[in-house]
Amino acid sequence: MAELPEVEIFVRDLCALVVGRRIESARVLFPAVMRFPEPESFAALLAGRRMEDANRRAKHILCALSGGVTLAMHMMLHGTLRLMPAGTEPDPQTLLVIALEGGEDLWLRDRKGFARVAAGPTEEVAARLRLAELGPELIDPAFTARDLAARLSGRRGVLKTALVDQKIVAGLGIRDADESLWEARIDPRRVAGSLSAEELARLHGAARAVVAEGIAMRGTMPDLRGVRGRARQDRSIYMHDGEPCPRCGTPIARTRIGQALTFFCPVCQR
Repeated sequence: MAELPEVEIFVRDLCALVVGRRIESARVLFPAVMRFPEPESFAALLAGRRMEDANRRAKHILCALSGGVTLAMHMMLHGTLRLMPAGTEPDPQTLLVIALEGGEDLWLRDRKGFARVAAGPTEEVAARLRLAELGPELIDPAFTARDLAARLSGRRGVLKTALVDQKIVAGLGIRDADESLWEARIDPRRVAGSLSAEELARLHGAARAVVAEGIAMRGTMPDLRGVRGRARQDRSIYMHDGEPCPRCGTPIARTRIGQALTFFCPVCQR
């Protein structure tokens, strides 16, 4: 699942392996992958431009191209990026192929077909994707427990739902929110604005630690070279319903909050 650690690894790999290279061509194999522009315009827009930088905003991958153009990619749940030898025949899961100088192609793959791409002048891309509406980045060193308290203050909705709302705080997905709440010993069904200062401090520290650990272990998905990250085996509770809680031994419970499956310990997270 592509959450912040996975997206961050894709960005770091792009910086190390792709930034500085010229785009020779782009082929859209699955037209629905394009938010904007149309596939033909997209291919013409990218051809000949050099990738100058790669960054992340929430789960958006933002590639700065020469001439003031931004290529934006969102992996959604299952999207991945992969560098392949030039001319390799794309498999059915490949949505987009970007041919790079130096004899490699960058593939955007998604077995569900939900990943999305946009490109255009940088300011236009930011405006159409509403990047200014996103909340502060969880892993920004300047983001404090007090900031988290301010973002959750007065909110009557469910805590888990608030934590994965990227307009409140950018950086937590459904998996890492569950892990963070377990680490902080807080029930995901709590009212978002009901946490004490002590609970907020625990949650802030736990969430940043969970995401940082995921990045350090290179996430759970294959990177640009196809090497899978190590974090998959190190989950405490996510997708472990019925198994003993690592802390107290109580079977992990599963429920649904909104549209998201949620995992928690009914004893540790009263």
